Amino acid sequence: DRSGMDGGMTSTAPARPEAETHDVRDRIVGAALTLFAEKGYAGASLREIAEAARTTKPMIYYYFQSKEGLYISTLSDLLQAFAEAIDRATLPGNDPCEKLRAFADAYIGYFQLHEPHIAFVLREVFGLGADIMNEFGRHLDERIRIRVARILAEGVEQRVFRPCDVDTSSIAILGILNMFILRRVFGDAPLDREAAVAQVVDFYVEGLRQR
Repeated sequence: DRSGMDGGMTSTAPARPEAETHDVRDRIVGAALTLFAEKGYAGASLREIAEAARTTKPMIYYYFQSKEGLYISTLSDLLQAFAEAIDRATLPGNDPCEKLRAFADAYIGYFQLHEPHIAFVLREVFGLGADIMNEFGRHLDERIRIRVARILAEGVEQRVFRPCDVDTSSIAILGILNMFILRRVFGDAPLDREAAVAQVVDFYVEGLRQR
């Protein structure tokens, strides 16, 4: 057995049918997203999350090992929903420049649509230490940045963009968008969606165009 961060012990649960496993896990993550958003990492207890998910603390330890593991999983799910919104906006038939415009617009738009929750999470993550920050960064890289890199690689392959380091360029594009978001979250600055998209498309992407 292994102690968790919220005062419980791990439990060896019996094998469960796959559909039931997904149902329990989804209920736990859904309850955790709500309570972490309302109360923060420190304020939301595993007991409350278990009650809201109609399950038990040992089942949370069974699926997530610890409160930190559950929190990281909720971040992963949040970023996956972010990525799916971006995928719906970046249509396969569009040219790479239009895809990057759609990506930038969807990225800022998704933040604006879910601003209270995402802003709260960002404030939390920056104060929760290196382990959670590293996991958040890894999931952001795997869920979001890789999509920019694929669009850039497609543009290079089609000779729409000049040869470039697609990984470095994808980091730069996200850096532009993230600075607009972080100024909003931590500085309460107005967030001009059109201006953010224009910085990516009219300046950075324009510089990538094949001459």
